[in-house]
Amino acid sequence: MSIQNEMRRVKLTNLEHGVKRLRMEIESLARTICINLDCSLRRPEELPIGEVDSQFDELKSKWADLTVSLEEIKRLEEELK
Repeated sequence: MSIQNEMRRVKLTNLEHGVKRLRMEIESLARTICINLDCSLRRPEELPIGEVDSQFDELKSKWADLTVSLEEIKRLEEELK
């Protein structure tokens, strides 16, 4: 096995672990946003919109990172075939 392929496998493993972490973080943020926007828990005028806006920006950033990582995994898997 070539050194380059071994390096690709290491990178692939690291990306796969990163994807798992990002998925858990995205799920957690989504749950938090849902709770913060639940009108059965708060009146609409009491909703923490500023906080939710910040959380949603973080969610979009993590989603973009996840998308990039998944594309990189796909590319590496093709190269390792």
